Parts: sequence; structure tokens; C-alpha cells
Amino acid sequence: NFAWSSQGRGFFTGRAGRDQRDNEELVRVWYSKKNFGRRDRAIELANRLGKSPIHVALAYVLAQPFPSVPLIGPRTLDELEDSLQALDIALSPDDIAWLDGGSEQHRRTG
Repeated sequence: NFAWSSQGRGFFTGRAGRDQRDNEELVRVWYSKKNFGRRDRAIELANRLGKSPIHVALAYVLAQPFPSVPLIGPRTLDELEDSLQALDIALSPDDIAWLDGGSEQHRRTG
């Protein structure tokens, strides 16, 4: 698979929500029950880790078993520094499986 937008064009931020449909492209590309489930799990894990869902999404890309490079598009130094916080997250195989939705029983406890 080729992830062309590890940050989901704002899907993992407040820009997206089940009741927000003002961005037609975001809705068309990202809005699905499966993706919202992944987003919900990323938000839950981010809250447990004291990070943002974007950090978890980037850490997820970096934790894949195949070579991957998340492409980010920071517009400011602050945005770059924020994205780099993902490097502090070490996701376990259980975390990855849970984020994918393959193991609903898993809950990381910090």
C-alpha cells in the first residue's frame, strides 16, 4: 500500500468529524466507518500518551514492518517541531493491531 497522506489531510485533527461535511474532498476520500474507527482509536491512544492524534498517525506510519517515510507538509517551524514529536512514540505490535482494528480487546495503559 502507498499512503499518500500520512496526516490524512486534516482527518486526524478537528477539521474532520462525522457531522462535518463542508470539505467535499475530505469527505469523499477519508469518511468511512472503518476510517472513523481508526481515527477514534488514534485519538484514544493519543490521549493516553499525552500526544496528539497526528503524532500517533505518524508513529503508525513509521512503525510499519516495511520501509516507509511519512511525508509531512509543515508550513512553519512550529508545525515541523510538532510533527517530530511522533519520533518519541514507540508503538508495539499490539498497538498497531489495535489501531488497525484487528484487536479490539487491546487497550494501551500508558
